[in-house]
Parts: sequence; structure tokens; C-alpha cells
Amino acid sequence: MKISVVTVLAGLVVVTCITAMSARVSKKLAGDDGWVPIFNGQNLNDWYSFLSTTGKGNDPKHVFKVEKGGILHVFDIPVPPGPVTRAEQLRGYLATEKEYSHCRISLEFKWGAKRFPPFEEDKRDSGLGYYFVGPDKVWPRSLEHQIQETDVGDLWILDGLTVTTKTENANFPMYVLSGPLKTQSGGRIIKFGDFEDRKGWNKVEIILDGDKVTHIVNGTAVLRAWDVKQPDPNDPTKKIPLTSGKLFIQAETAEIYFRNIKMKPLP
Repeated sequence: MKISVVTVLAGLVVVTCITAMSARVSKKLAGDDGWVPIFNGQNLNDWYSFLSTTGKGNDPKHVFKVEKGGILHVFDIPVPPGPVTRAEQLRGYLATEKEYSHCRISLEFKWGAKRFPPFEEDKRDSGLGYYFVGPDKVWPRSLEHQIQETDVGDLWILDGLTVTTKTENANFPMYVLSGPLKTQSGGRIIKFGDFEDRKGWNKVEIILDGDKVTHIVNGTAVLRAWDVKQPDPNDPTKKIPLTSGKLFIQAETAEIYFRNIKMKPLP
């Protein structure tokens, strides 16, 4: 087969144009600063719901819904009349289909007005879960960046995971830069400092760097932990490193808004 020089050059031009176009599309998707949207602001594609009353992918009350301006509105539903027990309370989460690791996760949140029984008088509560592995349930095996009034940035260790950090002392698990090492399975590690805005928008971030994690609230690192481990599926008596997992946003006790949910790969 004879191929002319003109044909070859034309083919190279086409390939070059396609490559350049793909690079521009990728750059546009990621943004000039390298951030990539996880929530597209238009629908819940690439996410799924799990609710304590209806299970996976079944949200008849629209606990999670998308509004104009790229807002994820959680718990914009009627407050139930009369007493509700903890067992009867509607709770759950919106989880990613994908797993995330070696990246920085960022989102912004603001509290709404509605509070749900039996927690009307309690702190408004939600959370950003990460390193979620295993079956769906309330609450799944994961770590949680707490989003709760006065407690934004706390770490909750769920369903058998283990972390190591530094705390004030053995009896008061508040993170400090310099203190005794503490390895903890389950429960809560209290963040350092209070940097949240109770009335306006707040920015929370998580750095996922292998088995090391960092919580950031409005630009200030408030907690670090490392040596994140999970029970070995082949031998639950042993622990193995946990370095990736799905994300989830909680619906727990109060109405809340989220926006600008995105990720940025670490260098």
C-alpha cells in the first residue's frame, strides 16, 4: 500500500489536534488549580443513598436533593409530629460509588433551621465520612470528619477501625501537637481548637495520604492521625492498613446545605 507524505502529515495533524483537545478538556474538568468536582451540582450521578428506614438507593422523601446554585440540600423534609424514638429516627448517608485515596477532599457546609426528634434540643449534627469499606449500614466501617456544632473537625472511628494519634493524656483524647501517643479503636478523638462559623458557610477538608489523615477546618489543621487500620477480612483477629475507601455525607439530626464538593490528587 502506498501512503503519501501528505496523508501522513494530515494524520499527524489530526492526532495532534485530538491530543491537544483532550488535554484542554481534562484541564477544564480539573480546573487550573487541579481540583476535580466530586458532586457535579446538577444531579446525584456517581452517588447513592442509604437510609435506615428504606435501605440503599431508595429515598422516597428526598432526604438528599440538588438545588439551584450547585447546592446539596439534606433533610429539607417535614419534621415528624409527636415523639420519635432513636430507633425510629430517619438517618443515613449519601455515598460515592468510587473509592478515594492519596488526595485532598474539600467541601463547604451551612446549617439549616430544621431539627429532628428526638434531638431537637441537641447540637445540630452531620458528618463527612471517608475510608468507607464494607457493607452499607448505619453507620458503616469508616472514619468520620465530624460536622456538629462546636465539634467540627473531631474524628469518629467507626466499626472496628483503629488509628494512632497524640492526645492531651490517656484519659482525655484531645489531639495535641506534642503529647503521648494513643492508639484507639472506636470512639472519638477531639479536635484541637474551635474554628467554625455557627451561622455561615464553613470549609472542611481532609488530607488522605495513605494511612495518614489530617482534618482541616476553615484553613486550620485541627487533627492528625496515622496508622489507620481495619480488621483483616481473612483473619478478623488481625489488623491491616486501610488506605482508600468511599466517601459519604451524613443525614443525622438536622437540616444542612453542602456545596463545592471536590478532590485534588496529592503530588
